[in-house]
Amino acid sequence: MKTSIKLLASALLVSFMTSVSSPVRADDHKSQNKVFAAVMFPAAKNTKLWLCLEKYKSENKIDLTLVNQRGDILFHETVSGKNSKQMAYRQQFDMSELSDGTYTFRISAGSQTEERSFKLTTPAVEEVQPSRLIAIK
Repeated sequence: MKTSIKLLASALLVSFMTSVSSPVRADDHKSQNKVFAAVMFPAAKNTKLWLCLEKYKSENKIDLTLVNQRGDILFHETVSGKNSKQMAYRQQFDMSELSDGTYTFRISAGSQTEERSFKLTTPAVEEVQPSRLIAIK
């Protein structure tokens, strides 16, 4: 009798946990129309920057452009579209040749356009005054 009650309680607990933890799809119509996802982050070396893109459909082509504050195009690339099995794009950019300022990656595919901005600054060099120690004997 005790084992059947334990078995029944375990079955109810498992079914309850399964129903509670079932994934629920977001009813966000905007997310269903997305063509790609983009993320940008600094690399371990402080003069480099990573940009990662993931396409949701292989036939979509993505235009990637890097512009400065004035709108000058510094870099442009089209991530291949049709007949491409590559769904991810990962690129490390070397920013050591760029001057201080604000830069923007413009990423577009179909009706989706995103901008990822970042600011380059060179830290000021602080003059370190020599310290003087006093020793008492």
